Amino acid sequence: MKKLSFFCMTVTMIFVLLSSCLAKEPSMDNKGKWGISLSASGLSNLGIGLYQGGIGIKHWCSNSFALKSILGVSGKRTTDFSIYPNYTDQKKNTGSFGLYLGAEFHFSQESKFSPYFYTGLNYTNTASTDYKSIPINPPPGTQIKSHVSTNSFGLDEAIGLEYLFSKHLSLAGEYQFGLSFQREKGKSTVVPGPNVTQPPVLKRSSTTFGAKTSSLILTVYF
Repeated sequence: MKKLSFFCMTVTMIFVLLSSCLAKEPSMDNKGKWGISLSASGLSNLGIGLYQGGIGIKHWCSNSFALKSILGVSGKRTTDFSIYPNYTDQKKNTGSFGLYLGAEFHFSQESKFSPYFYTGLNYTNTASTDYKSIPINPPPGTQIKSHVSTNSFGLDEAIGLEYLFSKHLSLAGEYQFGLSFQREKGKSTVVPGPNVTQPPVLKRSSTTFGAKTSSLILTVYF
């Protein structure tokens, strides 16, 4: 997924640079504009293993300063079918939810090609449930399910490029760096039986600093 994110960002940057050389310069009176944004973000660097699709709102407070918020969601479900008739299939459900709030500072207001710096806050929740492959009639104490939930809070910084197709449509690509604090909770479920107790809930906290994710953002202005 890291390679795919890097590839998408590279293609976008080349497209923007070439197009900006030939494009007619637009009117850059952005102050007061509102926009609806659609985003695609890769989160593999945080260990989540998913891509998020998102929708958000962007508002230009001046020609060089904009506020934006994005709500991101993702989901993935896999099933490994058992090759043995007396065993269950193994299933895994994974999903994430994220809220991102921040501001863009643009350095150029005179062309279709607008580099910018982004800073903001984020909250992300991810959950993964793994249903184990077990015998149809498992003995007491056999682990049949594990559930892991992670809450992440962080500060984001990003560099990006926004290409203005017209006064009402733009495409931006950005790469984020950040500091994140994660709290993880894990719980396993076993088959009940005599002298069998459920395993305790495991908790862990961690801190991540460095490269996070790349994003493509399509915005419609009105």
